[in-house]
Amino acid sequence: MKLLALISCLYLFPVLTGTAGAFAQEFRQSDLDAFFDHLTEHQRFMGSVAILSGDSLVYDGSRGYADIDNSIPNRPDTRHRIGSVTKPFTAVIMLQLANEEKLDLQQPLSDFFDGFPSADDITLEHLLYHRSGLFNFTNDPEYTSWMTEPKTRDELLDLTMQYDLQFDPGTGTEYSNTNYILLGFIIEEVTGGSYQEALETRITGPLGLSDTFYGRETATDGSEAFSYAFSDEWKKQPQTDMSIPHGAGALISTPSDLVRFGRALFSGELLDENGLRKMTDLQGNFGMGLMRNVYHDQSGFGHSGGIDGFQANLAIFPDDELYMAFTANAMSYSGNELMIAMLDAWHGEPVSLPDFGIVELPEKHLKLLAGEYESEQIPLGITISQRNGTLIIQATGQPPVAMEASSPTLFRFDRAGLVIEFHPDEENEEKSFRSFTLTQAGQEYLFKRK
Repeated sequence: MKLLALISCLYLFPVLTGTAGAFAQEFRQSDLDAFFDHLTEHQRFMGSVAILSGDSLVYDGSRGYADIDNSIPNRPDTRHRIGSVTKPFTAVIMLQLANEEKLDLQQPLSDFFDGFPSADDITLEHLLYHRSGLFNFTNDPEYTSWMTEPKTRDELLDLTMQYDLQFDPGTGTEYSNTNYILLGFIIEEVTGGSYQEALETRITGPLGLSDTFYGRETATDGSEAFSYAFSDEWKKQPQTDMSIPHGAGALISTPSDLVRFGRALFSGELLDENGLRKMTDLQGNFGMGLMRNVYHDQSGFGHSGGIDGFQANLAIFPDDELYMAFTANAMSYSGNELMIAMLDAWHGEPVSLPDFGIVELPEKHLKLLAGEYESEQIPLGITISQRNGTLIIQATGQPPVAMEASSPTLFRFDRAGLVIEFHPDEENEEKSFRSFTLTQAGQEYLFKRK
């Protein structure tokens, strides 16, 4: 797992988890309303949410503004960029083409694009399962310097070909947006049309998903949302040019469209049984365009995503015919925790309101925490620093993140569900903190000062 991957422009959330307990089956809608009101009041969320049970849309709500400057509110039909929730759509189209024998999942990448390292050994199946070994180009520190500029397909191919393989194809698993950008290009090669044309012909047209399509520059008529990040106030974020994320993250949609897509996928409207099995059979934590979700003893599937200031998540629990989604154009809270709150409410569990209290700490104390840290559990270095009374964390090859202090030793970044707890070293007065535990998505990693 690559820590802090959630803060990159296209990203995923790990599995949902929840505390054990018996289910009640009375939807606590008022609890969920209060939860979203609480997030909105504390400048943690603007966006929309939908819950589909069977074929009944039982919850469809919005909070905040799509366009703050013009006071245009979010509505359930306001379209948001959904980032990597695009990937299930791309996987479906690829599997449809394979079923029609228009391509073979065992074909090498070199049949379409030569010039990539080991292109003869990378199959289309490797791309779908994130087993290609191709470097995730959005992790390049230079990515944010050019993501707002349009790129041609040839320019993107040249950019993504320049990196070394991370591992031999088929021998490992590592999430990479490069895989799905290439799949999007392959869809265009095979169909002879644009990605949007394939999407409309094969998915959105037949299902009537009129609010889901390949994105562009954000419309200013209020039908689409701008994205924001919070720093004293909500600030509009730069827009990634949508020529770049392509089949990895270029779609815009609404929660109600996403849950209808999820239902259609698992009811056989888009793929046959064999195709759906490929999407849900996991290889190294990934299916084709899907990941596993776990809530109590329930197991489901889904995907999450983010681009610019947008976040989105689609969760599918087919045994219960339950489909949940949110799209957010401004969020400073864990998407994983948000989905757990939705599931708790649906299953009749009380939904607690998060405490957003922030502690101000002197710079002298923060300087005691600063330094270079490493972990024996994962090959990732973390630099801790302070700036203007704020603790800053930066993982190798990733942007810096400002943490919020809950106590002198506990810090969090709610947007990514990230918590850091420092451990005092009472025997060393010069460096009173020599380690910390980083927790994300229920996983703990011990980091020690170098």
